[in-house]
Amino acid sequence: MVRFLKLVRAVRGFDALFIMTASLKGSISALGWACGLLVACQMFLALFLFQALHEFYFLNDSFPLEDRREIYVYFGTFTRSLFTMFELTFANYPTVSRALSEKVSEWFMLLTVIHKLTMGFAVVGVLNGVFMQETFKA
Repeated sequence: MVRFLKLVRAVRGFDALFIMTASLKGSISALGWACGLLVACQMFLALFLFQALHEFYFLNDSFPLEDRREIYVYFGTFTRSLFTMFELTFANYPTVSRALSEKVSEWFMLLTVIHKLTMGFAVVGVLNGVFMQETFKA
């Protein structure tokens, strides 16, 4: 990495690349902590949803089997639930939230909106701010 930085500094046309690599090097610690915090929060929420749905939805025969299978695709195991939580945060939240609200309960719409507002906008926005601050410090 040091040799690469010296090479980039030697070539005049690569000033922007030098700044970007130096910024990445300066913010690697903040990136690690941010990823750890985000994964911990997502794991907590995934465990909560997995346990709640397993206890009150998947084992309840009053719900149609096809609906339970559709929700199982998103929240049937802990790893599926964790992946769905990241999907809710970064990408495909409408299909998951609609499936939860239509197949399980409309109260899950409130949960997904709160999750999107807190994790999707607030936490990710704060993490972006931390990266910008660390980048400007470097």
